[in-house]
Amino acid sequence: MIALALILCAAMAVFGAIVIVKPAVAHDLTRLFADKTGMWIATAIRAVLGLGLLAAASDSKAPIVLSILGLLILIVAIAMPILGLERHRKMIDWWLARRRTVEMLCGIAAIVFGVALIYLIL
Repeated sequence: MIALALILCAAMAVFGAIVIVKPAVAHDLTRLFADKTGMWIATAIRAVLGLGLLAAASDSKAPIVLSILGLLILIVAIAMPILGLERHRKMIDWWLARRRTVEMLCGIAAIVFGVALIYLIL
């Protein structure tokens, strides 16, 4: 589970870089999650990341931080199917309508967050 969490954290950082360097590719990848199957895949990714952070917390550099983040991400994973596909699509549409500067800032945040989580886990 910890290895999966590390892989997902690295994927988060890579996706942040893609948002900055190739925004059209990032938009295309985001659109893949706009249907029902995509929502369930996104939910599964969040659940695995949350559980991985919880599993890695005890041996990490910041166990309280990883426990809280893992729990929050797990709550979001549980909440997404409850909120439904229409709300999920609205969030995707909201993201795709952002200005380029906001996208770049979010891409930088994703890189920093992904790398920071890797550092805390290792």
